[in-house]
Amino acid sequence: MTAAGDPAPLDRMAIVHAKVIAPDLGNLAPLTRQGLKLLIVGTDWPEDRQIYALVVGCYGYCEAGVAPELLAKAVGSILKGDVWIPRNLAPRLIGMLARLSPAVNETEKVSAEFEKNLDHLTHRERDVAKMLGEGLSNKLIASMLNISERTVKAHLTSIFQKLEVQDRLQLALLIKNHI
Repeated sequence: MTAAGDPAPLDRMAIVHAKVIAPDLGNLAPLTRQGLKLLIVGTDWPEDRQIYALVVGCYGYCEAGVAPELLAKAVGSILKGDVWIPRNLAPRLIGMLARLSPAVNETEKVSAEFEKNLDHLTHRERDVAKMLGEGLSNKLIASMLNISERTVKAHLTSIFQKLEVQDRLQLALLIKNHI
């Protein structure tokens, strides 16, 4: 609660069953404008519809019938400010954002610093970074490079440190124009 007695923004969340959502998701806009963090629970929503739900302001999607523990984990993540999406959707979403990256104008300083730091990557780290920039998952990168997912994660940790980026999304957006 805030000093005025209103719920704090992070405490405002709703789980919405897909059956009550309009086909165009239009009835969600008033809820998201009020600051509600919405988790949609649906059945076999296509990826495009899940992405559109994020665009209109929802914080996540999960399938109806999901284990209660997983639903609780989704709620907890959203309350912390994270987005909850099916794992298989993440590479596509990163790929879409990476394609939009020219619209996101990075300053010359960030670009020059990033370019300089690229020289510190090993050949394998460059391969991993490039594949991540294409929106591939750790599992797919591991398979294509014939290494374990654990090794991919180790490479990513090293890449994040060397390039001074915080996460996959930031790396994907920056790497798209540089490798």
